[in-house]
Amino acid sequence: MLNGTKPIGPRRATLAVEVRGEIERMIVDGDLQAGEKLNELALSNAMGVSRGTVREAIRSLADSGLIDLIANRGAFVHDTTLDEVRNLYELRGAIFAMACAAAARRVGEGDEPKLVAALERNLEQMRATHARVDTARYYALNIEFHDLLLQGAGNPKAKVIYDNLVKEMHLFRRKGLSIAVNIARSIVEHDAIVRAVAAGDAEGARLAALDHITGGFGRYTSMIEADPTATAG
Repeated sequence: MLNGTKPIGPRRATLAVEVRGEIERMIVDGDLQAGEKLNELALSNAMGVSRGTVREAIRSLADSGLIDLIANRGAFVHDTTLDEVRNLYELRGAIFAMACAAAARRVGEGDEPKLVAALERNLEQMRATHARVDTARYYALNIEFHDLLLQGAGNPKAKVIYDNLVKEMHLFRRKGLSIAVNIARSIVEHDAIVRAVAAGDAEGARLAALDHITGGFGRYTSMIEADPTATAG
């Protein structure tokens, strides 16, 4: 340790960081829609903070891919283009395939003794939720399914990158998983991933993961073709 320095203990997150987190949650949950202008006054009143704090939080979100700052107009929730959607799916597919392969390998080597049971439990809950036509609950379970596999991969840096990508994808992924036939196909793909991971088949898990992400993009583009007024947001 350098002479004269003192250890710095944990610090409470600043108010602007907390406000940023809440705005990010509102975007991810769909409370703020793609293309919608962020109203600093309304947000500050709703959260009980100053407009300056909200403004600082919004500016800090500009590099997240969730917010667009437009000169002389203000801040808007990013409205993702089809090319951006394709790029995000390709990046997500590469990371998810790698994670599923790693998770399968770790299961085969005995490093993840609880993963398969957790995945199977999640899969059964998704089937039951689909039967009840509860798309909101299914979406939450879908996120949990992918999180289990990223955690099981034992690669924290990959999970951080993956989570950041997924934040940008929530709005249009949520829309794609609001259709029953899409959910049914997604469950079939999840089942293939679980079977490969349970068998310790790294290559099979990688291919099943790629098939799942490719299928997700295909379902999204089919939805857009069926409804040209729909957008990525």
